[in-house]
Amino acid sequence: MTRPRKPFAKRLRRALEAPLTRLGLAVIPRLPRRVVLALARAAGRGAYVFSARDRRLGLANLDLAFGAAKTPAEKRRILRESLQNLALVMLDLAWFSRDSAARMEKWFAAAPSMQAIMERHVSRVAVTGHFGNWELIGRYAAVKSLPLMSVALPLKNPEVETLLQRMRQNTGQQVIPRAGAVRKLVKFLREDGTVAVLLDHNTRLEEGGLFAEFFGKPVAVSAAAGVLASLTGAEIAFGYALPRRDGTYLGEVRHVIPPAEIAAMDRAGMAREITQRLTRFYEEAIRARPECWLWSYKRWRYIPAGMPADGFPTYATPQGE
Repeated sequence: MTRPRKPFAKRLRRALEAPLTRLGLAVIPRLPRRVVLALARAAGRGAYVFSARDRRLGLANLDLAFGAAKTPAEKRRILRESLQNLALVMLDLAWFSRDSAARMEKWFAAAPSMQAIMERHVSRVAVTGHFGNWELIGRYAAVKSLPLMSVALPLKNPEVETLLQRMRQNTGQQVIPRAGAVRKLVKFLREDGTVAVLLDHNTRLEEGGLFAEFFGKPVAVSAAAGVLASLTGAEIAFGYALPRRDGTYLGEVRHVIPPAEIAAMDRAGMAREITQRLTRFYEEAIRARPECWLWSYKRWRYIPAGMPADGFPTYATPQGE
């Protein structure tokens, strides 16, 4: 049976992805910082104007999260700035790949809370999300010689995936594929390494996820942080890198759950308790700086079985469908 051909636009985009990525890697690192910031602002505004999908998703998520607490104009502003932040994250993947250590020194400032974490090379699960610059925080840690390992979901285009992984690992961070990751992560933690975990991926129950309350609605969240900490005696640290108007970033660690506190939890409910606590930390951060989160993502994609769909975005589907 012959597979249907993909639409021409998708085939063209796929063909251009790798050449355009290589062109960006050649050009973007050579641009002045002010030009990179201007490009990010323009790209974010363009995405808001021309991408009906991003507008629809982002505004639906903002309606769920804030309801009448924010006006339509405020929600539109937040979404525009969120798309600009996303554009800057992508551009900075390339820009910080050149003279990485020097540029990190100039453009990334670690708050005392992060400096204290960096100085202690202990077994640690570092948790963040698609908030601020989630790519840069790991690369900064590696520049500062913190042993760091993370898991990346593969892209559909293998050529672009190879280029992206090269950028992520150019400061010494180890990025491993999802398949067979748990054993490697546990071994790394037992050697006093730091494992980086993104909290806000949609993770099905059969893939190790569970539902946690987020802005008043359940979302599917990976329980990896709690599971890894319970297996290895690692501490859990929650932090992020926030952009500032002058083009610099401020890295902060806002919460730490020490091993003794984790060990004292009931083992049967440990993963759920930790995951809900981390999700609460994350919601707190987003409420303070909503423009820094990735609103154009189907975050409330799954509805728990048996729960009414009322109040969920139209893209949400019951778990299992």
